[in-house]
Amino acid sequence: MKNSKVKSRIAAITMSTVLAVSSAFALTSVSASAASNSGTVQSSVSQTTSIPDKTAKLNTFAKAYYFKAVGQTSYGYDWTYTADNSNLKVKCSYDFTTHKYTFKITGTSYGLNHFVLKYKTSDKKWVSVKMTFFVDSQKNIIRQA
Repeated sequence: MKNSKVKSRIAAITMSTVLAVSSAFALTSVSASAASNSGTVQSSVSQTTSIPDKTAKLNTFAKAYYFKAVGQTSYGYDWTYTADNSNLKVKCSYDFTTHKYTFKITGTSYGLNHFVLKYKTSDKKWVSVKMTFFVDSQKNIIRQA
């Protein structure tokens, strides 16, 4: 009888040791798989989510926001803007043939900006357009309103 009890204990110890070792390997391989899958998901998301170079749409991130307008003065064109944050860069090109303004607005640093673009449509008439921009940490810009 003692011999069978010893054999049972040895078998139990052996089985529990095998179970413990295999569980440890299983847990290690599961966590490694989760880590590698997580990286794969992140890299495929960043590859499929590309930010366009420009947009004229509301609520769409891009590297630059474009706003077009029409106006003509006797001396060509005139424009200015006011902003509550200095995180935007504004450039204007004007086509003297079609009398069209094209404003390119880009982000220079993170933050929200309440912005008013003003341009002349005639010698005496200014137009004001209120806009709200957000610039993310990668300097992508979105016009929210």
